[in-house]
Amino acid sequence: MMRQIIALALKELNVLWHDREALALLFLMPVFFILLMSLALEGVFETGTSARPLKVLVVNEDRGQEAQKTIDALGKVEGIELVHAWEGEPLTLEQARDRIARQAFGLALHFRQHMSAQIKSGRARTGHSDPGLVLIVDPTLNYHLLSSLKATIQGVVERQALLYRLTQLTAHRAAALEENSGLETTVVKDTTQSQITDLVSHLSAEILHQPAAVISIIPLQAGQRAQRPTSTEQNVPGYTIFGVFFIVLTLASSFIQEKNDRTFQRILTAPLTKTALLVGKLLPYYLVNLIQIVLMFAVGVIIFDLYLGSIAGLLLVSLALSAAANGLGLLVAALGRTEAQVNGLAVLLAIILSALGGMMVPVFVMPGFMQTLAQFTPHAWALAGYHDVMIRGLGVRDVLGEAGVLLLFAGLFFLVAWWRFRFD
Repeated sequence: MMRQIIALALKELNVLWHDREALALLFLMPVFFILLMSLALEGVFETGTSARPLKVLVVNEDRGQEAQKTIDALGKVEGIELVHAWEGEPLTLEQARDRIARQAFGLALHFRQHMSAQIKSGRARTGHSDPGLVLIVDPTLNYHLLSSLKATIQGVVERQALLYRLTQLTAHRAAALEENSGLETTVVKDTTQSQITDLVSHLSAEILHQPAAVISIIPLQAGQRAQRPTSTEQNVPGYTIFGVFFIVLTLASSFIQEKNDRTFQRILTAPLTKTALLVGKLLPYYLVNLIQIVLMFAVGVIIFDLYLGSIAGLLLVSLALSAAANGLGLLVAALGRTEAQVNGLAVLLAIILSALGGMMVPVFVMPGFMQTLAQFTPHAWALAGYHDVMIRGLGVRDVLGEAGVLLLFAGLFFLVAWWRFRFD
């Protein structure tokens, strides 16, 4: 019995050794995944630190002294990098909104014309109906990151307002003492210093009885909808894309199975062109992908009351997404020679591309070079298209770019697969 076990084990080791590509994938897949996720998650833990500061656009329409002091104080906060200019000129509100719309930046701080006046009057710390400070954000921005930034800005604004009040009260008290007591200036100054504790106590009482600084947060919206995304709006499209690309494994495995069963060779005897043969094979899987997408979004709508936005826009992105997934499946079938190779390569691509494309970790928290790499994945473009429709409230014309890139991915995958495919 022991001889039989050893013989079978040696036989399996021999099979594994002869399929070196599949063996290599078994080791490379976890290594790639560890490297990718570790690099991607650096942004989750480091964004907002001195090593990786959060970049904030600044539009200063106030130009007053107190507003500028507030901006200077914010610029000294660790973990925040302020961007004041664009192409050598001070940023305008239109330029800042355009940068956010293009997803080059996540947020902008808009100092309106009356910000300095509000700081001086104390209205920067009350429920004023027309706040002088507005935070314009991409609606897909991480909520916890935004909350932390808002709290930091609130602290700086309150500090500046209180410093102004302290300066004014100190100057007023010194002037009153000098006028009423007839003491020399040096004596007055000494007396004023002794009363600073009372002034600070007075200001502390103001702090306890007034609300936090008023900062209006406005999600940048091109459409009619203006609310922050929920977890469902983030997860449904993300995991839909993740699931759609698992068709790669099923599709590629079917080609290998048909070749092993000699079914594919019999199909080749039919009067079909190679292109027609491949498209005919892909069509059922393309339809399966579309059904997947409909079911996943239906779950979101029925159970979580998911907001879909433009149905036509979602359909356009979904059609292009399914084409890209099927094209990648055909490419894997063309590159893989055995079922083990196909399975390993399909799973590797499904997981790695999903992680890199923002399905598992938001792209905006990734290091800069990984954000660039994400643009070379169909996943990132599909997620951007879905977010444009569902969260930013855009329509068909606005997602033509994302859909076009997805179709380019599909065409590239198909052409390379057609070139490398072995019709034998």
